[in-house]
Amino acid sequence: MADLILKGKLNLTGMLKLEASSGGKVKVDALEMLVVLIPPGDLNHGTAPPVLLPPPKPLDPAPKVWVVQSFNQTVTIGNKAIVAQGMVMEGSQNGAPIWPGMVLRSQNNQGPVTINQIPINVVNDQAIIFPSGGTAIFSFSGQ
Repeated sequence: MADLILKGKLNLTGMLKLEASSGGKVKVDALEMLVVLIPPGDLNHGTAPPVLLPPPKPLDPAPKVWVVQSFNQTVTIGNKAIVAQGMVMEGSQNGAPIWPGMVLRSQNNQGPVTINQIPINVVNDQAIIFPSGGTAIFSFSGQ
């Protein structure tokens, strides 16, 4: 298993498809890059505190979070867009997510490796869930 590791100051542009060999991961330094996932079928990126507003269905005590849209649509890992800020949804693993949020600028990509001058988001970066102001932390890249 061989990872593709990008380091230093690097700006990716245009249509580009990245892939690691033999099932490896694409990383910035030692951290995996996040990719867009489709809820609820795909595994989630992480969890966030529950939204305490009255939800349309019972409150999930451990809501899941998915990055559903990236500001980048041109650079991919396989057929999934790499996250360079974007939109998230929070909800239950069993149903459609209902609460929107936004991916924050990467705090852990210190290179920075960017796509069109926007730092690529990696594992342990964060998002804000709009209704509650709660912070979601991404523990899974989706690769």
